Amino acid sequence: MDNSTRALPFILVGAFAILLLGGIALSLSSAPPFVEQQLRDAAHTTISASGFALKDTNSVTVLRQSQTKQAVGTVVFLVLYQAPASVQETELEPNGATASVILIGDRRFRKSGSSWIELPPGAGLGARAVTTIMAPLQGAVNATHVTRRGDRYTFVPRDLDKLLTTVLAVDPSRLSSPRLTAVVRGGTLTRETITAIVTNQRLEVDLVFSAIGSAPPVTAPRSSTSATPPASGPTPH
Repeated sequence: MDNSTRALPFILVGAFAILLLGGIALSLSSAPPFVEQQLRDAAHTTISASGFALKDTNSVTVLRQSQTKQAVGTVVFLVLYQAPASVQETELEPNGATASVILIGDRRFRKSGSSWIELPPGAGLGARAVTTIMAPLQGAVNATHVTRRGDRYTFVPRDLDKLLTTVLAVDPSRLSSPRLTAVVRGGTLTRETITAIVTNQRLEVDLVFSAIGSAPPVTAPRSSTSATPPASGPTPH
């Protein structure tokens, strides 16, 4: 009796089992590591929130050969973001004064003293401001080479040069020792720090996110005057 035809189904089953296991192995090898996925998910949750508050601290420190560090200056910005394209930003100046702007879609306002002035609209200003604010978070969404220690993650964004240019406003070719870290708590990215060295200075941008999904809305000032652009006419000689 010829058993070759009876053996064929078993051979096929064996072949399909090998293919199936191979497919599983491939999917596992191409999936991001667990800590990488944790960071990506947390950053995506923060980006997808209806709004958040952000404290943005920018500092420059001089690095001396004696290994001592001397702070050159620090600037702090307080930002309130509301999806999809509304931003309120306040700069805390070293002398205690503040400077504030509000962008709501194409509308923009600037605080002058105790009153607000509505400036001529700018197409896409609010959306562009949000894109800049989201750039560090987007870098974490596209994170690679992620390591974790406690709730702190160290990572490399997929497009490191683009992120450094956006955040530090310095040509990446002039920078050395870039380092990006993020803190994840409660499933959201709550802090991100970006540092790099240019010449003998250490640049640092420290971003602290709070009220994620529960921040107050960004609203137009109740009373504001309009800044009317000057009328066009002949140029005086």
